[in-house]
Amino acid sequence: MKVLAIIAEYNPFHKGHLYHLNNAIKLIQPDFTIAIMSGNFTQRGEPTIIDKWARTRMALENGIHLVLELPTLYACQTAEVFAAGAVEILHQTDLVTHIAFGSEYHNLKHLNIIAEILAEEPLAYKRLLKSGLNQGLSFPAARLRAIQQYIRDIYGEDKLPSQLIERILKGSNSILAIEYLKALMRLKSTIQPVIIPRVGSSYNTEAIEGQYSSATAIRKSILSGEEWACISHTLPSVSLKILKDSINRGRGPVSINSFDQLLLGMLRQAPFSEIASWMDVEEGLENRIKRFAQKCTSIQDFLLETKTKRYTYTRLQRILIHGLLGIKTQDVIRFHKNGGPSYIRILGFNTEATPLLSKLKKTSNLPIITKPAHYYRYGLENINIMFEYEILATDLYVLAFPNPDQRKGGQELTQDIVRI
Repeated sequence: MKVLAIIAEYNPFHKGHLYHLNNAIKLIQPDFTIAIMSGNFTQRGEPTIIDKWARTRMALENGIHLVLELPTLYACQTAEVFAAGAVEILHQTDLVTHIAFGSEYHNLKHLNIIAEILAEEPLAYKRLLKSGLNQGLSFPAARLRAIQQYIRDIYGEDKLPSQLIERILKGSNSILAIEYLKALMRLKSTIQPVIIPRVGSSYNTEAIEGQYSSATAIRKSILSGEEWACISHTLPSVSLKILKDSINRGRGPVSINSFDQLLLGMLRQAPFSEIASWMDVEEGLENRIKRFAQKCTSIQDFLLETKTKRYTYTRLQRILIHGLLGIKTQDVIRFHKNGGPSYIRILGFNTEATPLLSKLKKTSNLPIITKPAHYYRYGLENINIMFEYEILATDLYVLAFPNPDQRKGGQELTQDIVRI
């Protein structure tokens, strides 16, 4: 059985995603496709524009057979932790044979050179990285310089030119691709990686540019209140229908600005020691956070005032979500030491996936959660703690819905698996 996996946010599922999926299927010709998808909060530290059940339906209607959830503890993290959690789940299915991901750079051999350095972390590389950080460089800038210098020193400039390394590490998808490869290496996984060249706008482009526009641009258009005609050509028809339905019901659109006063109130209330315990807060950053939380009157002002070269906009957004959900550095470290994600959670499947589900139940090395209300029946502390983050994440996420009738708590435990 060939099983193709894709790691995604589908926020929302657009024509670029469909291109990626169809080309991966054409290349690999799998029997089944699995998507492991972020829940209601994303790797950039933002809430998703519509909820995970609507986005699961988008994925299934567009050709995915089975959708698994990447736990929030991993979904709202750095590229490294995000990729490690997702690849670990796919590895633990003992079923996935291939993983396909997009990248701005398509030479797998070159990406593997960088991934191997990051996976093994040789002492010389670690010293170069520490030196850059001590000089006040942001982590991405310090890592770039350390990799460039290490490859020059060990292999010579011809192995992988510095300019090419910089080009690779400036691509959002290329960075994730390297992290997927690194995670596969560390697990000694037999899953085969496949690169699908990215088409259309870059990941961060904010303007609509043809049918392959970025999810960032599509979300910006929706949140700006523009006419549906502005984005209708960028989405498969079924995605557009699901998106419209969610928004018409008042279950979206949601953005970080939807949590504006809640987040500012949280920052003003939290003691310095609590802020310091949140994931990604280090070296006295809690003092800067506290100072600007008092000064600023909106979360956008707070982000603009607080960011520095070292503490990027995206990192600060993730810290806000960590604070909102109470995700502490020690929690993430503990789960990492205990082997990563503690369960496989099924968000949805289509009827063709029945043989896949039957086999998954036999091969999986992790407990499979199909009925969220029964998560505690496994009697395992790690499962309970990790899943209770999901319950809280959804309870807080739904507070941002425009329709007050849709904001009731407990939806994590009452929403059924999506079936088509």
